[in-house]
Amino acid sequence: MIYILWIFPFLSLFSQEQESTTCHTINLNGETLEYTVTVSAGKVGSISYIKNTTIDRPITFAFNGGPGSSSVWLHIGTLGPRRILTPEEGQKPIPPYQLVDNLETILDLTDLVFIDPVSTGLSIEKADDCYSIRGDITSVGDFIRDYLTQTRRWNSPKYLIGESYGTTRAVGLAEYLQNTYQIYLNGLILISNAIDFQTFVFTEDNPLPYFLYLPTYAATAWYHGLASEGKTLSEVVESSRTFAWKEYGPALLCPSGSHPEELYQKLAEFTSIPVEHIKEKHGLIDEDTFSQELLRGKVVGRFDSRVVGNGPASLDPSLSQIEGIFSGAFHDYLHRELEFQKSYTLFSLKTNEQWNFHDYNHWGYPNLTGTLRRSLKANPSLKLFIAAGYFDLVTPFGTIEYTLGHVDIPKEQLQVEYYLGGHMFYLTPSERIQFKQNLIHFYKDSL
Repeated sequence: MIYILWIFPFLSLFSQEQESTTCHTINLNGETLEYTVTVSAGKVGSISYIKNTTIDRPITFAFNGGPGSSSVWLHIGTLGPRRILTPEEGQKPIPPYQLVDNLETILDLTDLVFIDPVSTGLSIEKADDCYSIRGDITSVGDFIRDYLTQTRRWNSPKYLIGESYGTTRAVGLAEYLQNTYQIYLNGLILISNAIDFQTFVFTEDNPLPYFLYLPTYAATAWYHGLASEGKTLSEVVESSRTFAWKEYGPALLCPSGSHPEELYQKLAEFTSIPVEHIKEKHGLIDEDTFSQELLRGKVVGRFDSRVVGNGPASLDPSLSQIEGIFSGAFHDYLHRELEFQKSYTLFSLKTNEQWNFHDYNHWGYPNLTGTLRRSLKANPSLKLFIAAGYFDLVTPFGTIEYTLGHVDIPKEQLQVEYYLGGHMFYLTPSERIQFKQNLIHFYKDSL
């Protein structure tokens, strides 16, 4: 009886109240891949894709961020065997929407489990103790442990893929799973990173984001033909990166608070923001200012700064243009193909508003750099894949470069890739293809 009482809570997170299982096929590189999809709603929701084989394959747990976001973006945006047709490929912003077989799915490399944390996606419960960094890590980590137990996958090679706040979750999970349950990971795949919040939270007393965002500002101004004429993107990124680290950053850290005219002039040249406006801001250009001032009267997207909109400053055109597509296409997929007749919550603003970001670090900005460092040292075989988009104004590539510079990761454990896209760079067809090729190398190298 003691044993039964102990095992019941052990499996509680994976006990699903609603479930549907269907079988499917996809043709990849001339071969037919058969797989089983299980849709599960519970305290933590999930949709798993398991290849029909007797061979023990790698298993990858994937999730987005928010923190109130479901895993839909990674699911039908790049990783799963079915994906949305992107606007660039002819998808219209109004229904009907089209799903296609995803020839860049990683299902040929690994089984997939898309996780919807509490209050998102297929999660059917609300739990105040999960609305924090530590609570979220615990609930998702316990779900992973329970899933491995129920499906007998403890000996499978294991990976985590997180995007945006999902990278915060993934880094915390690596240490939690290892220390709490002795679950060692083969690889961490971190997309559009949010590991050190001080690098992207703009306040007057925090100089870091202002100069770490500059290379993305410069790349965006270059893309729209407003700055760095005659230069390539790599030349623009390198010159703006050098200026940010060697001139702009040190100037912002100077206690005098005054800056030379030459500094303002260089900022104007890189960003195309009028030098008079830069002076008024004392050289402090945050993402809101940049997105509104670059094209004067039009708004530049934050999730993808290549996208331009005519709406109010509060409306991000790079997000509003795809929200309806993901919502409509995924619901149709869930109901028709996966035979699961329930609604799906893409993201919850209420969850974001309730979130406690300070329970993991009790002072200052949330920062999991030390957590990542400890995990990599404790597990020298753990491989780290970093992915960043050049046109991401939410978590710019300069912020992860700063973070990685303070972790001292051995070369053999790290793979860093840059993409011609935004926060969800994989919505650009060429970059989704390149992402798959990079992941083929990463999975092979980490086994």
